[in-house]
Amino acid sequence: MSATIPFKRLILRAVLRDVSPMVARLISVSDDTELSDLRDVFQQVLGWSGDLGYSFRIHAKEFNSFRGRTRSKPLREFRLHHQEKFLYICDLLDVWELRVMDIQEVAATDDREPLCLGGRGAAPPESCGGPRGYRLMLKRQQQGVAVSDPALVEATIQLLSATHPEQPASTWSLLRDAVREGWQNVDRRLLEHGPLEPNRFSLQEANERLAALCRYGRIQL
Repeated sequence: MSATIPFKRLILRAVLRDVSPMVARLISVSDDTELSDLRDVFQQVLGWSGDLGYSFRIHAKEFNSFRGRTRSKPLREFRLHHQEKFLYICDLLDVWELRVMDIQEVAATDDREPLCLGGRGAAPPESCGGPRGYRLMLKRQQQGVAVSDPALVEATIQLLSATHPEQPASTWSLLRDAVREGWQNVDRRLLEHGPLEPNRFSLQEANERLAALCRYGRIQL
């Protein structure tokens, strides 16, 4: 993209919904950034690399990775205003709420490269099962096997069985299996991605990844 074309900088604050501790990022991008490139910027800021699809919901309309025409729309076409919100849904499960914190007038010759200006909290591991899966991983790491105490699980199932006597015994057997397999999946993810550091954030690392993204020409500037 020609560096002589006038542009503005959008300062966007992104917060991951349904996760604690808070995960937030503050990024600066030019308003001629296309949605597909904004997705790449976001992935690098988070340190993610997967590609299970994404979508943006702007002005009550959806623009996703499966529609070539919509994913190439630049941000300036949406005429976003100060404090306006829109959503970024990544890998079908992770919902990020983006807010326009500022719109800056800049010279046409100014640097167009995206920047991360700040952040809070570590990005959840990819393919961890979304916010719910991440919460379970954190809980398992903090409380260990106590969180899935077999005696407690069995007591809960017995209580459910007593309050729903019409259900066959096979229902509770399936529930026991589901609970056991669920925690096994959590343990597997922890072994693969742990130990988790939910409060860790490195601004330097985020911007190094963004610089590499631009250096290798994966986004148009």
